[in-house]
Amino acid sequence: MIATFVKNRTWQVPTLILLREDAFPNAQARAATEDTLKYVPQSIVKNWEQAARKQDEFASQAEFALREQLLARSMQVVRLMEAAGVPIMAGTDSAAPYVVPGFALHEELGLLVRAGLTPMQALQAATKRPAEFLGRLETQGTVEKGKVADLVLLDADPLIDMGNIEKIRSVFVRGKLIDRAMLEQMLSSAERFAVAN
Repeated sequence: MIATFVKNRTWQVPTLILLREDAFPNAQARAATEDTLKYVPQSIVKNWEQAARKQDEFASQAEFALREQLLARSMQVVRLMEAAGVPIMAGTDSAAPYVVPGFALHEELGLLVRAGLTPMQALQAATKRPAEFLGRLETQGTVEKGKVADLVLLDADPLIDMGNIEKIRSVFVRGKLIDRAMLEQMLSSAERFAVAN
């Protein structure tokens, strides 16, 4: 299958975060996303919690162990695809249970690194690769003169530790600056909306 992907230049979007949170969930995975739930409308969180309880209600220790094995195998397949030259993009299927838009991409990049991609390959899976896939590499996907100025500026290097991707100082969207204070206001607004809904 991997050889066919390479031959046909079949792109892959593994969505490991979706597998971890929804297909093969465990308590540790859900605990890892708990602080991001404050940005999700509480009515949705309640539905997710109810579905998770139902999903886990009759799960045995053996099933939880199997879920961990299936996630590990999925990550191994991603490693094999990358090594073989299958083009990989980062994706999340946000809005699935416990896959919180924005935050889930950070988690996905960390999972791609755990699966065997280098930090640079993981970052490119979210930037350069999608631009290439969409045929927009001339104007997007990398930081170069003349390209659309969509940037995330960080306080620490994600090539050293992918967790540093969460240390956002500011964002540029089409050249417009959104500084840390504005980002905090946006997060506060999302949190207020989530509490009210």
